[in-house]
Amino acid sequence: MNNIEAARVMSVLDDLLANLRRISLVTAGTLESAEELEDVVGRELSSLLGEHRLGAARVQAEGQTALAASTLSICRAMRKNANLEQQLATLFHEERSMGMMELIAILEKVRARTQKSLTTTMEEENSEKDHFEEVCRREEKAGKERQTLEQQLRVERRERSKQVNYMTGMETRANSDLDQIKSTSVRMVAELQSETKASKEADKTSFVERETFLMAEVEKLRAELLQIEKVNREEEVALRSKKTKKEQEVLITLGEYDSDMSTKEKAYQDEKAVYEEVKQQLAEMEIAYKELQEEAEVAAEKNRKHQEEKARHEEKEQRLNRAACTIQRMWRSHNTVKGGKKEDDGKKKKGKGGKKK
Repeated sequence: MNNIEAARVMSVLDDLLANLRRISLVTAGTLESAEELEDVVGRELSSLLGEHRLGAARVQAEGQTALAASTLSICRAMRKNANLEQQLATLFHEERSMGMMELIAILEKVRARTQKSLTTTMEEENSEKDHFEEVCRREEKAGKERQTLEQQLRVERRERSKQVNYMTGMETRANSDLDQIKSTSVRMVAELQSETKASKEADKTSFVERETFLMAEVEKLRAELLQIEKVNREEEVALRSKKTKKEQEVLITLGEYDSDMSTKEKAYQDEKAVYEEVKQQLAEMEIAYKELQEEAEVAAEKNRKHQEEKARHEEKEQRLNRAACTIQRMWRSHNTVKGGKKEDDGKKKKGKGGKKK
């Protein structure tokens, strides 16, 4: 079926639904109020509603044809006024037949399904069929894996039961060993207490003797300390004089150092500006890398649904590799700059050491 024929089918369904919506508004209340609605629906439609009411009364005598003709006339008259349906729906919304509304809802579903069938290509139908078969295969595979896992679970339960029995036996033996260790510990504590008491008495005697000897040594050392303090005071005077001289030399060296550091600071700021620029470029590359990674994940998800996305996924992978290479080049450049900076710092330290000598 070509597009023109499909459009014709959809046009017929649309006309049918439109006429059914119009007929659903022709309720018993609408027919009884036909004359009062002349200002709303117009004289022509009002007269047609009156004729339809009379035809409904004579339907048993004349048959269905009379009502069919008047129904078509009412649909044609209502089609001329687009706002008429909304006005009647507002006035007689609660009186509309539930069966008619259900029929309209069913036909709307049929129309949507028909439109979907007419607009669906053979490739899409084959794709849906392949997807369904793939789901069935996965379900069958999952069932087999479930059986395998259940079997493994039973085996694991048996092994765990054996391990529990083994651990119970080990616990019983451990409790027996613990009771034996407790009895042995009580005996050993008693022996240690007696040995400790004897050792304590011997240590006390030795301590008294040692204390007497050490007090004599303390007195001797105090005399030596006084002599050393006297010598140290003389050396302190000499060292203070030497310290004053060294402080003056340090002040001169610091002045030279400050002058040299101002020059080095300027060079450092230049290197820092280059480093910040490289750092900013690296951050931009990381953001681009994350964006490319997100695109690659989206492409991988679409690739599982449709085989035609494979080429695009490979292209994104290549872009990701190029981005990674670019980041690596930038990082090597950053390391090169950082290495050059370390060499300059080493030269500065070396030059400073030479000046101190």
